Amino acid sequence: MCGRYGRYTAVEDSARVIGATVSPRFEDSASYNRPPGTFQLVGLINPDDGATTLGPAWWGFVPNWASDTRLAPINARSETAADKRLFARAFAQQRCLVAADYWIEWQRTGQAKQPYAIRPADAQPFFFAGIWSKAARLPSDHAAAGQVTFAILTGVPTADIEHIHSRQPQALTPAGARHWLDPDLDIEQARQVLDHERHNRYESWPIDTRVGSPSNDGPEIMARMAANGAQP
Repeated sequence: MCGRYGRYTAVEDSARVIGATVSPRFEDSASYNRPPGTFQLVGLINPDDGATTLGPAWWGFVPNWASDTRLAPINARSETAADKRLFARAFAQQRCLVAADYWIEWQRTGQAKQPYAIRPADAQPFFFAGIWSKAARLPSDHAAAGQVTFAILTGVPTADIEHIHSRQPQALTPAGARHWLDPDLDIEQARQVLDHERHNRYESWPIDTRVGSPSNDGPEIMARMAANGAQP
């Protein structure tokens, strides 16, 4: 599961990692608590000219035949996405990357829930593997009408973070990110990228439960909390 993440790295730095151009439509700013149902920075192969482009996309996968957002998943299971009618075409032909610096996951212990910030052990900006679809039939008054929408692919967590949650987003290495966008990959090769070209070591730390509200958005969201909920 991935329902919240942060990105503060400049878009130009993310673009260099994958050799992308930046869409002039994208207005960039740091955000430490990014929720679904918003436009975020996504890289994909432009179907019109074949260029790798970073630009805005709506977080919530809206299939091109949908006329509303009742079906707009924010995540897709990487193990089954290629086989599901909703995601199969996108997994095969419309793969994308979601720029991030960390993600937020909630650990449940009994009735208690503790949020954690998680990122690759090298603490460098990275990309989630995703899939996209154009929301071609949404009503014109919807913010995502006619826009690219996306879902983040998730998989089994690595051993160092499996105590937090049973799923993790597919956080790709720089080489894996570039490979994920290769339009010549077949489905099995795409699966291999997710299996073998994601980060395999992570660091994580508990953060304040205020992250539960997306209105709380600032670098203090990342502050490490002690076991008793206080800042160390």
